[in-house]
Amino acid sequence: MKPSHVSGGPSSAANDQAITKMIWAPGIDEGYVPQGIAWADGAVYLSAYRSTDPRVDKGPCRIFKVDPESGNTLGQFDLPEDCGHAGGLAYAGKGILIAADTRRLYRIDVAAAFSPGSSSNAITATVSLRGELKGSFVDFDGASVFIGSFEKDAAKAKGHFLPLSVFDAHNGKTINESAAIRPLPLPPEAQGAAFDKAGNLWITASSSRFGLLSRLDSKTGQIASNFEMVIGIEDIAFDDEGRLWSVSEAGSLRWRRWSRTFPVLFRVDPSKLKENR
Repeated sequence: MKPSHVSGGPSSAANDQAITKMIWAPGIDEGYVPQGIAWADGAVYLSAYRSTDPRVDKGPCRIFKVDPESGNTLGQFDLPEDCGHAGGLAYAGKGILIAADTRRLYRIDVAAAFSPGSSSNAITATVSLRGELKGSFVDFDGASVFIGSFEKDAAKAKGHFLPLSVFDAHNGKTINESAAIRPLPLPPEAQGAAFDKAGNLWITASSSRFGLLSRLDSKTGQIASNFEMVIGIEDIAFDDEGRLWSVSEAGSLRWRRWSRTFPVLFRVDPSKLKENR
């Protein structure tokens, strides 16, 4: 359903010729701000936090399960009260979602989270982060958990690869960068990450003034390609056919005064993207 405060449709977006599907993000009328994206077993999962105040960047966190064809919301799961931003979401296979909240990671049993009566047992492990480790967003490359930090200072923008076993080895504990497999430099103002089938790392970066999608070498962090995107673009995830799903927070109630209105889940065909020159 279109958010009640939106008149007309979404604003125009850079590289819209590559957008092949658009769905109004769920929870907008309730004040949720879209953040994390994951694809699992034919469904799109969206994490969000609730705030309508531009000065408040934290609130109750929720994960929505969305049918990518009909756009219907198939279910929702509320994260614990200690979650404040829910900036990233990733699928780690075997029915496991990972949610990132800046200084905390949650391992979630998908079946339990979205089955009536069993959601209280859905969080199977939590790990707190400190030092250089920040979970502004998260992804899974098939072997390791990758977390990254949103930093305006390019010198501080960094991601870290963590072993998936970190949840069992450090459940309920706090870790720092010494637990990481290796770090990786990232672009400033990064908002989301996804690995394609070739192992390339795709990163989004955005603010109220710009949106950018970049393809990086996952070994060095060197940028291979840049594509202009809608402002406020957040996390990303590849589906089974190699199409890229994302979402923008532009036009959520918290950011309703931005120059673009695009609180939309959208699907991108990477082959149709036009690179910045």
